[in-house]
Amino acid sequence: MIFIFCAFFTSILLLYPSMSFLRGMLMPKPIVPAPNEAPFSIIVSCYNEEKYIFEKITELVQALEQNPASELLLFSTGSTDKTNEILLPFKSHPQISIEFGPRMTKIEALNYLVPQAKHDLLVFSDCRQVMKPNSIQNLLSYFVNDEVGTVSCTIVDTESTPSFFRKLYLKMAQLDMQSGSSLNLYGALYAQRKSVFRPIPQKLLFDDFYVAVSTLAQKKRLLQAPNAILYDIPFQNYYSPERCQRLARGLLLFLSNEYALLARVPIATRIRIFIYKYLKLVIAPIFMLGFIAFMLLFDTQIAQVILILFLIALTSMLLIKKTRTFLLFLFRINYYFLKAIFGYLFLNQRSNNWEKLKILRARVN
Repeated sequence: MIFIFCAFFTSILLLYPSMSFLRGMLMPKPIVPAPNEAPFSIIVSCYNEEKYIFEKITELVQALEQNPASELLLFSTGSTDKTNEILLPFKSHPQISIEFGPRMTKIEALNYLVPQAKHDLLVFSDCRQVMKPNSIQNLLSYFVNDEVGTVSCTIVDTESTPSFFRKLYLKMAQLDMQSGSSLNLYGALYAQRKSVFRPIPQKLLFDDFYVAVSTLAQKKRLLQAPNAILYDIPFQNYYSPERCQRLARGLLLFLSNEYALLARVPIATRIRIFIYKYLKLVIAPIFMLGFIAFMLLFDTQIAQVILILFLIALTSMLLIKKTRTFLLFLFRINYYFLKAIFGYLFLNQRSNNWEKLKILRARVN
């Protein structure tokens, strides 16, 4: 029975990747990108970004110079470091509009800036990550198809060997795109039609998840451009305790406050969202309850044998460095997911306050 239990647990882990593979193979709906000369508006909200803002503006200016009709709208929301001082010389650039205002959330700033944009194609960018040249042009190349509502960048590790999870997420996104829509949207860099943009509710924690679901609810496709690349720290380093707890709390806040929006998403896509986004929050309880159920189904002697076999298998995996790292990573993120779920349900920890994560810019090899 230990093999049945392991098969059960493995099937949960492989459920969404299997779905992505089958849909990509059996229901292909490819979209071929093409050069897009339409002007665009870049939207940037920043707060205390003195470490990164000069390089980021320089990156974005390079994209603007390829399309002289385009613009950059930037709002510094109450920065108290040298961000505003660094931005001042850019105010004279003919394609850049910079505003200094009071402290506000990123969601509030985006809702404020979008109505000011002159063009239908919007590009949203954060400051911390390094962008590969021509990434914005690669994002916009998918909007030659009217079915496309939003296009996300691709985030890759700066390490020479990407982590298993990063490669898995990228592969699933590619397969999902082939058959319809990806469910990945990275708020650090993405593009959207202004006609598809909807004001983001301020009570939420994640603007990017709302944008993704809103796009799908409007029956528009959400794609992930493989050549629009941002470089970030390794996947396993990104999921710090505060990041995991924020992720869980943000997903629960969205489910509680925006279920009506989810209900407008086609049922098949809605099921995919729940599997892709929410199953990871409960996979640890499923594992524990499943193990207990298997133990209770058999008499004491068989249960003891199963437990011994399980402990032997677990010990063997912990002795191997790669599998030990993998298991400890899973244990760590699930522990923090469970902690956040418990706090949300029983301790009223439902704040949508957004404090900057203590993550430094990764170095590109």
